[in-house]
Amino acid sequence: MSKKKGHPTGMAPFSRLISNAMKVLVGLTFILITFMGFAQDKPAVTLTLDQCIKTALENNIQLKQAKNNELIAKSNSVQSLMQMLPSVNADINYDFSSGNTFDQNTGQVVNTTTSRSNPNISANWILFQGLSNFNTRRQREQQLISSTENVENTKLTTEANILSSYLNVVISQENIKVALQRVDLLTAQLDREIKRESVGVGNLESVYNFRSQLANEKLNLANLQNGFERNKLILLQSMQLDPTAAEYQVEPYPASEEELLIEPDAFGVVLNDALNTNPGIKSALAQRQAAKFGYRAAQGRRLPTVSALGVYGSNYSTNGAFNPTTDQFESDATFFDQMDFNQFEYLNFSLSLPLFSRFQNHNAIQVAKLNMANAELDTQQANLTATNTVQTVYLDLIAAQNTYRSASENLVALQQSFEFMEKRYQTGNSDFYTYLESLNNKNRAEVQLVNAKYSIVLRRKILDLYRGSSTD
Repeated sequence: MSKKKGHPTGMAPFSRLISNAMKVLVGLTFILITFMGFAQDKPAVTLTLDQCIKTALENNIQLKQAKNNELIAKSNSVQSLMQMLPSVNADINYDFSSGNTFDQNTGQVVNTTTSRSNPNISANWILFQGLSNFNTRRQREQQLISSTENVENTKLTTEANILSSYLNVVISQENIKVALQRVDLLTAQLDREIKRESVGVGNLESVYNFRSQLANEKLNLANLQNGFERNKLILLQSMQLDPTAAEYQVEPYPASEEELLIEPDAFGVVLNDALNTNPGIKSALAQRQAAKFGYRAAQGRRLPTVSALGVYGSNYSTNGAFNPTTDQFESDATFFDQMDFNQFEYLNFSLSLPLFSRFQNHNAIQVAKLNMANAELDTQQANLTATNTVQTVYLDLIAAQNTYRSASENLVALQQSFEFMEKRYQTGNSDFYTYLESLNNKNRAEVQLVNAKYSIVLRRKILDLYRGSSTD
């Protein structure tokens, strides 16, 4: 018998199945790649200095906590005022007793099941407590002032940090521009040397030198770009922004030549302004005052307490009550009748002298005294921190201005020197290393000029912040 040639039974449908599955897989892959392309298309966002500061102030967690603490201090201040008012309570009870008991309403012993009720309104007022409530009130007021100033101090710190991070990014961008110009220049020189060598008027040594130097510059550029990305990440983290949410670009801050060279005010004037307006110092001073009032409040616990108690109420009993109008006992008097019959008013004045409190008052005074000492140290530290910061920033500003002047003059001379040396090298009258040294000197001066320029901007704005001025 002859066998039929071709696919075995069932193989053709199986091949078609594989073919269709491959088509579906390719289609899904294309859709996935397209979707990923759209997903990676992030919006571009340009950040100015003002936007960075505004965003940081809106998102900063420490600032939100400081504001919450201010609200807590405000609530405590209100409560300390309310603490000086009398407390008022309304009480009502309804109880049952069975057997031989004394009924206050009837004034006799009864042997039955009795129900009673004693509704009343009472007011308790502490008239004198060694001025403890008064000093606690003043303590809470100072703590509120301290919390409010702490909010401002947190804002100041946040703005200063943003300024530093923002200008680090700007400096990184400017340094990258210098490095790119250097790479472009060396690339052009390398192409020129390759062409010269190819036509026999150059030499391989120059080609190799330029290739080696260009490789080094590309590595330096990569390091600068990595530093830029790191500085930008720090800036975005300071603003509590997601670095993957958008393609963020930082706009350079404009600075005119006249603005850069404006002489700052005398250091004594700057320091005096900073110490008088610094919210951290104001917060510490208010906290010091609060600690003093806390110490006085603790001392007041050793003095007598005078209080007054007033009660207005009535009584009810199922056994009846005397009618004060008729002076007759009414066994069937209703609840509301008895509320009228049994009305009473009660007023009490009491004097309490603390003789032995298991050393609780003594311990409270000692703790308050130590809190007062720590508050004094915190005030000194706040003054020292502000003074040191202003001194450092002021001296850095003067140094940056001096560097900027020197770098500006130096760059003009080095630029002329480089142009001259470049012509000599191109005509073969100078060697590669002399040319490279001239280029390095020019680029070094460019970097120094950029760093000095933005250092002036940074220091001046930080000084303005510490003096209580706006960053605008």
